[in-house]
Amino acid sequence: MKPFNILLILSLIVIGVGFVFFKDGFFTKSSNSEILMDRVNYLNYSEQNLAFAQKNGRPVLFFAATIWCQTCQTLEKEIKERGNSLPPDVTILKVDYDNDKEMKRKWGIIMQHTLIVLDQNGNENKRWIGGNLDALIQNLN
Repeated sequence: MKPFNILLILSLIVIGVGFVFFKDGFFTKSSNSEILMDRVNYLNYSEQNLAFAQKNGRPVLFFAATIWCQTCQTLEKEIKERGNSLPPDVTILKVDYDNDKEMKRKWGIIMQHTLIVLDQNGNENKRWIGGNLDALIQNLN
């Protein structure tokens, strides 16, 4: 086989493996409207998702998280695994703590794993930092 053909085949293999990894791996960047979980209203934060939740009269929970925060990742895993124990009328909007500077400024978020509950009118109802799913549920009630 010619060296060019070998290089072409190896390049295609690397591209294919890379596509599968980045498509399905944790490096995938979700679009703002993507649902992070089917059973619970758990969405990436965007003004559109916030407006939609408020339009439907749903209370909103902001969850400021990062991929490097172990407690954030633990809570997200609990939401995905035990989300059916959350009140069904709550929409959780995951805020990208590292990159959404405007959101952090607007709501005064100064630390990852900050959780803020808004009422149906968009007014802050409660705020806390840290905690697991059970603490989240307790703070929502």
